[in-house]
Amino acid sequence: MSPDALPPTVGPQRPLTALGERVEVRPPSSEDVPAYAAAVTLSERRLADFAIPNPHNLPTVLESQSPTYRTFMVVALDPGDSHGLVGRVNVANVVGGAFRSATVGYDSYDPYAGRGLFAEGLRLVLDLVFEDPPHGMGLHRIEANIQPANHRSAGLVRSLGFTHEGFSRDFLHLPGPDGRRDWRDHDRYTMLASDWPAAPYHLAARRRVACVVHRAGGIGGTTLGEAVAAELGIPHFSSAVVESPDVLFELLRCSPVGGVVECGLTGPALRMGLARAGFDPSVVPVFPGGVDVPRRDVVRHALTVRAAFA
Repeated sequence: MSPDALPPTVGPQRPLTALGERVEVRPPSSEDVPAYAAAVTLSERRLADFAIPNPHNLPTVLESQSPTYRTFMVVALDPGDSHGLVGRVNVANVVGGAFRSATVGYDSYDPYAGRGLFAEGLRLVLDLVFEDPPHGMGLHRIEANIQPANHRSAGLVRSLGFTHEGFSRDFLHLPGPDGRRDWRDHDRYTMLASDWPAAPYHLAARRRVACVVHRAGGIGGTTLGEAVAAELGIPHFSSAVVESPDVLFELLRCSPVGGVVECGLTGPALRMGLARAGFDPSVVPVFPGGVDVPRRDVVRHALTVRAAFA
Protein backbone atom coordinates (compact mmCIF):
# COMPACT_ATOMS: atom_id res chain seq x y z
CA MET A 1 0.00 0.00 0.00
CA SER A 2 1.37 3.41 -0.94
CA PRO A 3 1.77 6.16 1.71
CA ASP A 4 -0.99 8.13 -0.01
CA ALA A 5 -3.42 5.27 0.58
CA LEU A 6 -2.75 4.95 4.31
CA PRO A 7 -5.49 6.04 6.77
CA PRO A 8 -4.92 9.56 8.18
CA THR A 9 -4.09 8.26 11.66
CA VAL A 10 -1.38 5.98 10.28
CA GLY A 11 0.25 8.17 7.63
CA PRO A 12 2.44 11.24 8.10
CA GLN A 13 1.23 13.62 10.79
CA ARG A 14 -0.59 16.70 9.58
CA PRO A 15 0.71 20.06 10.88
CA LEU A 16 -0.85 21.27 14.14
CA THR A 17 -2.80 18.05 14.75
CA ALA A 18 -2.58 15.44 17.49
CA LEU A 19 -4.47 12.29 18.38
CA GLY A 20 -5.03 11.20 21.97
CA GLU A 21 -6.84 8.34 23.66
CA ARG A 22 -10.21 10.08 23.77
CA VAL A 23 -9.83 13.30 21.78
CA GLU A 24 -8.31 14.70 18.63
CA VAL A 25 -6.79 18.18 18.36
CA ARG A 26 -6.77 19.98 15.02
CA PRO A 27 -7.20 23.43 13.43
CA PRO A 28 -10.78 24.62 12.91
CA SER A 29 -12.61 24.41 9.60
CA SER A 30 -15.88 25.70 8.14
CA GLU A 31 -17.35 22.24 8.74
CA ASP A 32 -17.13 22.96 12.51
CA VAL A 33 -19.62 25.86 12.35
CA PRO A 34 -22.79 23.87 13.28
CA ALA A 35 -21.09 21.94 16.09
CA TYR A 36 -19.47 25.12 17.41
CA ALA A 37 -22.78 26.99 17.49
CA ALA A 38 -24.43 24.10 19.34
CA ALA A 39 -21.52 23.72 21.80
CA VAL A 40 -21.28 27.40 22.75
CA THR A 41 -25.08 27.77 23.01
CA LEU A 42 -25.26 24.76 25.32
CA SER A 43 -22.41 26.10 27.49
CA GLU A 44 -23.21 29.83 27.28
CA ARG A 45 -24.58 30.29 30.79
CA ARG A 46 -21.52 28.67 32.41
CA LEU A 47 -18.98 30.43 30.21
CA ALA A 48 -20.54 33.87 30.76
CA ASP A 49 -19.18 34.03 34.32
CA PHE A 50 -15.70 34.87 33.00
CA ALA A 51 -15.93 35.26 29.23
CA ILE A 52 -18.08 36.64 26.40
CA PRO A 53 -19.35 33.54 24.56
CA ASN A 54 -20.55 33.99 20.98
CA PRO A 55 -22.04 30.91 19.24
CA HIS A 56 -21.73 32.55 15.81
CA ASN A 57 -18.14 33.89 15.69
CA LEU A 58 -16.33 30.84 14.29
CA PRO A 59 -16.24 32.31 10.75
CA THR A 60 -14.42 35.34 12.18
CA VAL A 61 -12.05 33.02 14.04
CA LEU A 62 -11.32 31.16 10.79
CA GLU A 63 -10.48 34.43 9.02
CA SER A 64 -8.14 35.40 11.88
CA GLN A 65 -5.91 32.33 11.66
CA SER A 66 -2.27 33.31 11.13
CA PRO A 67 1.24 32.54 12.45
CA THR A 68 0.48 34.89 15.37
CA TYR A 69 -2.98 33.48 16.19
CA ARG A 70 -3.74 29.76 16.12
CA THR A 71 -6.96 28.04 17.16
CA PHE A 72 -7.17 24.36 18.06
CA MET A 73 -10.43 22.41 18.25
CA VAL A 74 -10.64 19.57 20.78
CA VAL A 75 -12.94 16.94 19.32
CA ALA A 76 -14.26 13.83 21.09
CA LEU A 77 -13.43 10.57 19.35
CA ASP A 78 -16.69 9.22 20.82
CA PRO A 79 -19.14 12.13 20.66
CA GLY A 80 -22.01 10.16 22.15
CA ASP A 81 -25.34 11.69 21.21
CA SER A 82 -24.14 15.31 21.24
CA HIS A 83 -22.21 17.73 19.00
CA GLY A 84 -18.75 16.24 19.66
CA LEU A 85 -16.84 19.48 20.31
CA VAL A 86 -15.04 19.22 23.67
CA GLY A 87 -13.48 22.68 23.59
CA ARG A 88 -11.52 25.36 21.80
CA VAL A 89 -7.98 26.57 22.56
CA ASN A 90 -6.53 29.82 21.23
CA VAL A 91 -2.77 30.41 21.10
CA ALA A 92 -2.55 34.17 20.57
CA ASN A 93 -0.04 37.02 20.66
CA VAL A 94 2.62 34.73 19.21
CA VAL A 95 6.00 36.45 19.06
CA GLY A 96 9.03 34.75 17.52
CA GLY A 97 12.68 35.67 17.44
CA ALA A 98 14.38 35.73 20.81
CA PHE A 99 10.99 35.68 22.60
CA ARG A 100 9.17 32.65 21.08
CA SER A 101 6.26 33.04 23.46
CA ALA A 102 2.47 33.32 23.35
CA THR A 103 -0.66 33.44 25.48
CA VAL A 104 -3.23 30.68 25.69
CA GLY A 105 -6.98 30.98 26.24
CA TYR A 106 -9.64 28.31 26.11
CA ASP A 107 -13.26 27.26 26.61
CA SER A 108 -14.56 23.79 27.43
CA TYR A 109 -18.03 22.83 26.27
CA ASP A 110 -20.96 20.91 27.70
CA PRO A 111 -21.85 18.08 27.90
CA TYR A 112 -18.17 17.00 27.96
CA ALA A 113 -16.91 19.40 30.68
CA GLY A 114 -15.78 17.71 33.88
CA ARG A 115 -14.86 14.36 32.28
CA GLY A 116 -11.14 14.98 31.77
CA LEU A 117 -11.51 15.19 27.99
CA PHE A 118 -10.59 18.84 27.76
CA ALA A 119 -7.54 18.38 30.01
CA GLU A 120 -6.35 15.68 27.61
CA GLY A 121 -6.94 18.04 24.69
CA LEU A 122 -5.08 20.94 26.29
CA ARG A 123 -2.17 18.60 27.01
CA LEU A 124 -2.05 17.68 23.32
CA VAL A 125 -2.16 21.38 22.37
CA LEU A 126 0.84 22.04 24.60
CA ASP A 127 2.67 19.18 22.87
CA LEU A 128 2.06 21.00 19.58
CA VAL A 129 2.94 24.42 20.98
CA PHE A 130 6.38 23.23 22.05
CA GLU A 131 7.08 20.82 19.16
CA ASP A 132 9.33 22.12 16.39
CA PRO A 133 7.83 23.17 13.03
CA PRO A 134 6.44 22.08 10.68
CA HIS A 135 4.28 19.84 12.86
CA GLY A 136 4.30 22.16 15.88
CA MET A 137 4.80 25.84 16.69
CA GLY A 138 8.29 25.70 18.21
CA LEU A 139 7.55 28.05 21.12
CA HIS A 140 9.60 28.41 24.30
CA ARG A 141 7.00 29.80 26.71
CA ILE A 142 3.21 29.86 27.04
CA GLU A 143 1.22 32.02 29.44
CA ALA A 144 -2.34 31.61 30.77
CA ASN A 145 -4.04 34.56 32.48
CA ILE A 146 -6.92 33.61 34.78
CA GLN A 147 -9.21 35.62 37.03
CA PRO A 148 -8.54 34.75 40.70
CA ALA A 149 -12.16 33.67 41.24
CA ASN A 150 -12.03 31.21 38.32
CA HIS A 151 -10.91 28.30 40.45
CA ARG A 152 -11.75 25.61 37.87
CA SER A 153 -9.56 27.18 35.20
CA ALA A 154 -6.69 27.70 37.63
CA GLY A 155 -7.05 24.10 38.80
CA LEU A 156 -6.85 22.90 35.19
CA VAL A 157 -3.55 24.60 34.38
CA ARG A 158 -2.10 23.67 37.76
CA SER A 159 -3.01 20.03 37.09
CA LEU A 160 -0.85 20.26 33.96
CA GLY A 161 2.07 21.69 35.94
CA PHE A 162 1.82 25.40 35.11
CA THR A 163 3.71 27.68 37.51
CA HIS A 164 2.03 30.68 39.12
CA GLU A 165 4.37 33.54 38.23
CA GLY A 166 2.51 36.69 39.18
CA PHE A 167 -0.53 38.91 39.36
CA SER A 168 -1.69 41.49 36.79
CA ARG A 169 -4.00 44.31 37.85
CA ASP A 170 -6.89 45.41 35.61
CA PHE A 171 -5.60 43.07 32.91
CA LEU A 172 -8.65 42.42 30.71
CA HIS A 173 -12.12 43.98 30.32
CA LEU A 174 -14.33 40.95 30.99
CA PRO A 175 -17.29 39.69 33.01
CA GLY A 176 -16.54 38.56 36.54
CA PRO A 177 -18.19 37.03 39.63
CA ASP A 178 -20.45 40.09 40.01
CA GLY A 179 -21.98 39.50 36.57
CA ARG A 180 -20.88 42.75 34.91
CA ARG A 181 -18.04 43.71 32.59
CA ASP A 182 -15.14 45.58 34.12
CA TRP A 183 -11.34 45.65 34.15
CA ARG A 184 -10.41 42.38 35.82
CA ASP A 185 -7.30 41.39 37.76
CA HIS A 186 -5.70 38.13 36.60
CA ASP A 187 -3.25 35.57 37.95
CA ARG A 188 -0.46 34.68 35.56
CA TYR A 189 0.48 31.01 35.03
CA THR A 190 3.28 29.86 32.71
CA MET A 191 4.82 26.78 31.17
CA LEU A 192 8.25 26.49 29.52
CA ALA A 193 9.21 24.05 26.78
CA SER A 194 12.12 22.94 28.97
CA ASP A 195 9.67 21.99 31.75
CA TRP A 196 7.15 20.17 29.56
CA PRO A 197 5.73 17.67 30.34
CA ALA A 198 5.58 18.85 33.95
CA ALA A 199 4.57 17.32 37.26
CA PRO A 200 1.03 18.36 38.25
CA TYR A 201 0.36 21.05 40.82
CA HIS A 202 3.87 22.44 40.77
CA LEU A 203 4.37 24.72 43.75
CA ALA A 204 6.40 27.88 43.26
CA ALA A 205 7.54 29.97 46.18
CA ARG A 206 4.66 32.22 47.21
CA ARG A 207 5.19 35.88 47.94
CA ARG A 208 4.24 36.86 51.47
CA VAL A 209 1.14 39.07 51.64
CA ALA A 210 -0.61 40.74 54.55
CA CYS A 211 -3.41 43.07 55.52
CA VAL A 212 -4.82 44.49 58.73
CA VAL A 213 -8.51 44.46 59.61
CA HIS A 214 -9.70 46.55 62.52
CA ARG A 215 -11.44 44.26 64.95
CA ALA A 216 -15.23 44.65 64.88
CA GLY A 217 -17.30 44.72 68.02
CA GLY A 218 -20.08 42.29 68.79
CA ILE A 219 -20.25 38.54 69.16
CA GLY A 220 -20.98 35.89 66.55
CA GLY A 221 -20.78 35.78 62.77
CA THR A 222 -17.79 35.60 60.47
CA THR A 223 -15.52 38.61 60.75
CA LEU A 224 -14.09 40.34 57.69
CA GLY A 225 -10.61 39.22 58.74
CA GLU A 226 -11.64 35.57 58.79
CA ALA A 227 -13.38 35.86 55.43
CA VAL A 228 -10.48 37.63 53.68
CA ALA A 229 -7.97 35.13 55.09
CA ALA A 230 -10.08 32.25 53.76
CA GLU A 231 -10.38 33.91 50.35
CA LEU A 232 -6.61 34.45 50.13
CA GLY A 233 -5.73 31.07 51.61
CA ILE A 234 -3.50 32.56 54.32
CA PRO A 235 -3.59 32.44 58.15
CA HIS A 236 -5.84 34.63 60.27
CA PHE A 237 -4.24 36.14 63.38
CA SER A 238 -6.77 37.77 65.70
CA SER A 239 -6.44 39.66 68.97
CA ALA A 240 -9.62 37.84 70.02
CA VAL A 241 -7.45 34.71 70.32
CA VAL A 242 -3.98 36.19 70.97
CA GLU A 243 -4.22 39.24 73.20
CA SER A 244 -0.53 40.22 73.13
CA PRO A 245 0.31 42.44 70.10
CA ASP A 246 3.92 41.26 70.27
CA VAL A 247 2.87 37.63 69.92
CA LEU A 248 0.36 38.52 67.17
CA PHE A 249 3.00 40.11 64.95
CA GLU A 250 5.55 37.42 65.80
CA LEU A 251 3.10 34.88 64.39
CA LEU A 252 2.84 37.00 61.25
CA ARG A 253 6.65 37.21 61.02
CA CYS A 254 6.98 33.43 61.22
CA SER A 255 4.33 32.71 58.58
CA PRO A 256 5.93 31.83 55.21
CA VAL A 257 2.88 33.17 53.33
CA GLY A 258 1.96 36.15 55.54
CA GLY A 259 -1.49 36.55 57.01
CA VAL A 260 -4.46 38.69 57.97
CA VAL A 261 -4.07 40.49 61.29
CA GLU A 262 -7.31 41.45 62.99
CA CYS A 263 -6.68 43.78 65.89
CA GLY A 264 -7.42 47.21 67.34
CA LEU A 265 -3.95 48.72 66.91
CA THR A 266 -3.50 51.96 64.96
CA GLY A 267 -0.78 54.54 64.34
CA PRO A 268 2.83 53.98 65.38
CA ALA A 269 2.08 50.76 67.28
CA LEU A 270 0.57 49.17 64.17
CA ARG A 271 3.36 50.36 61.88
CA MET A 272 6.01 49.07 64.28
CA GLY A 273 4.33 45.67 64.51
CA LEU A 274 4.17 45.30 60.72
CA ALA A 275 7.81 46.34 60.37
CA ARG A 276 8.87 43.76 62.97
CA ALA A 277 6.94 41.14 60.98
CA GLY A 278 8.99 41.99 57.88
CA PHE A 279 6.42 44.11 56.00
CA ASP A 280 6.58 47.66 54.71
CA PRO A 281 3.75 49.39 56.65
CA SER A 282 3.11 51.77 53.74
CA VAL A 283 2.22 48.80 51.47
CA VAL A 284 -0.01 46.73 53.77
CA PRO A 285 -3.75 47.51 53.23
CA VAL A 286 -5.79 48.37 56.32
CA PHE A 287 -9.56 47.76 56.28
CA PRO A 288 -12.36 48.72 58.68
CA GLY A 289 -13.85 45.75 60.47
CA GLY A 290 -17.16 44.05 59.81
CA VAL A 291 -19.14 40.89 60.43
CA ASP A 292 -20.87 38.70 57.81
CA VAL A 293 -19.67 40.98 55.02
CA PRO A 294 -21.14 40.21 51.54
CA ARG A 295 -18.93 37.91 49.49
CA ARG A 296 -18.40 40.43 46.70
CA ASP A 297 -16.89 42.84 49.24
CA VAL A 298 -14.68 40.06 50.63
CA VAL A 299 -13.41 39.31 47.10
CA ARG A 300 -12.82 43.02 46.49
CA HIS A 301 -10.73 43.32 49.67
CA ALA A 302 -8.78 40.16 48.81
CA LEU A 303 -7.97 41.49 45.34
CA THR A 304 -6.79 44.74 46.90
CA VAL A 305 -4.34 42.75 49.01
CA ARG A 306 -3.10 40.80 46.00
CA ALA A 307 -2.64 44.00 44.00
CA ALA A 308 -0.70 45.63 46.84
CA PHE A 309 1.93 42.89 46.65
CA ALA A 310 1.90 42.35 42.86
